[in-house]
Amino acid sequence: MVSSSFSCSEFLRKKFLPSLDLDPTTQKRIHVIGSEGLCEEIRQVGFLVTCGDDSDTSSMSREDLATYTFPEDPIDAVVVGHDINFTFRKLCIGNVLLQRNSQAPLIATILDSFDLVGNDARHIPGNGCVVKALEYSSGRTAINVGKPSKLLADIVLGDRKIDPSRSMIVGDRLDTDIQFGQSSGMYSALVLTGVTSASQ
Repeated sequence: MVSSSFSCSEFLRKKFLPSLDLDPTTQKRIHVIGSEGLCEEIRQVGFLVTCGDDSDTSSMSREDLATYTFPEDPIDAVVVGHDINFTFRKLCIGNVLLQRNSQAPLIATILDSFDLVGNDARHIPGNGCVVKALEYSSGRTAINVGKPSKLLADIVLGDRKIDPSRSMIVGDRLDTDIQFGQSSGMYSALVLTGVTSASQ
């Protein structure tokens, strides 16, 4: 099993750890908008992690932002993962952290636009929606470390010496799962019990 949080931590490890001294004063700092599980995955690799503010205050006025002290700053990267507690406050903080740290990459664990819930297939917004909001406000383009990125293919196939021509990805989405299989040289099988329907 290779989760998007693992692929993110592997990407960060390969990007930053060759020059990393584990002295806490020199550790790279990663700001995460996402779950505690994602924060923990990145911590376990050796990074200092600041997680999105889950305070009772979800709003941030112009005055609030003007006086916010940014205890998270400086950071070396901003990571966006699935966050069911995402708020305008988190968007403001992440945006200014990218503004203040121009060399820090914006990293997306996955770019799904939506998923399906309920018997009537209601669309629940996916992580890509939050990523797009931060891209638009910051003027940055996120690095996707999930499907269908080459970065994930390198982790799944290259690091494990798996022959893509003898591998198959099974998924329920054309835009991530099947595209991932096709772009990385794997066979692909689309099930019709999820996001992509037979009519699509």
